[in-house]
Amino acid sequence: MDVILNPPLPIAIEEFYKTLLSVSGVLFGIAFAAMLFVLQSGFSSFKFSRRMFLELYLHFGRQLLYSLAYLTAAPFLVLFFSGNSAAVSWLYGLYFIFFLNATLDYAKEEGCILTIHSTKYVPRHYGRIRTYFRYIANRGVLRNISFLLPAVLLITYPYFLSLINAGTLYLTKAAVFYSCLIPLLYSLYKITKFIPEFFLYTGMEMSASTREPSEERSEEEKQQNIVEKRALREHLVNHGLSELNPTTPRKFIDGVISVNFLDKNDNDEAWFNLDVEANNVTPMQVRSNVLIYSHALAKRLHESKVSINTFVLSFHIRVGNQPSRNMFFRMSRNELEKVFSPGRDRPEDMCELKNVLFDELFR
Repeated sequence: MDVILNPPLPIAIEEFYKTLLSVSGVLFGIAFAAMLFVLQSGFSSFKFSRRMFLELYLHFGRQLLYSLAYLTAAPFLVLFFSGNSAAVSWLYGLYFIFFLNATLDYAKEEGCILTIHSTKYVPRHYGRIRTYFRYIANRGVLRNISFLLPAVLLITYPYFLSLINAGTLYLTKAAVFYSCLIPLLYSLYKITKFIPEFFLYTGMEMSASTREPSEERSEEEKQQNIVEKRALREHLVNHGLSELNPTTPRKFIDGVISVNFLDKNDNDEAWFNLDVEANNVTPMQVRSNVLIYSHALAKRLHESKVSINTFVLSFHIRVGNQPSRNMFFRMSRNELEKVFSPGRDRPEDMCELKNVLFDELFR
């Protein structure tokens, strides 16, 4: 216990920082170049769910790059501003926040992939924050303990030392040393995982796709679209879109709504036929509720990590015994970026999409 509360310091601590400054600078440049190469070239062979795995690897790399950036800046501050512990303390605080964010983002992204390819789900009514942590929880308790707990405890240790020995969050001399030593050891560990991590994603990508070999590139692309739509269906089901099953329609105003996703089509757009049945409603009630529903569904589509970039919502609306009426939305991911931009997250924004057609009754 005394070793934990009062850990030893090296005899030539200044030499340690000089060596660390040169080593970390070299490692930072090499790691950045290697990560850039893998992101640009390594994932070009991925045929399915490429975007999801790119983001997962990006968060993996963020952990390493943030650590190496701190290990480059901290020794510089210690050597040239040795009397100012506040500078190193603030720098470590920034590193702590960014590293923790990258770690949680990695866990969330992996949880998203595992959720899509499992029976786990995210309740439909969850907001962005609850959804974020539900993805992390879907990784499983053991995986979270083995991955998250050590990382959090290690980067918290310098603060623990400062609080025990000085009663402050400003890093003591020993805390500064271990704030450098721990990220250094962690970075070396991550570097050893650099290539194995990529091959782990390769195995996950291959297991997620069950396609047959194809000789023609066009047929391979068609199969890719089907697999991507299968992943999109799982994403929607795991987020509570139970009406994708025709036997479980969802209550809609005073009637029901059911969704038919044409996921067997091999084109590059996701087409949804939505059947609405209502009774004693006004045209404005139907318009308002369809916009709310389409806005919520579009948000789930926007949050998906599949490679499908065009979505179609075709509503077929029957009120009582009247003929069927239509409302139609075709949207791209770029358009949805504008719809869900800060300050514009309103159902009425769906009307501003380029390809929108409403029956005269609902205009």
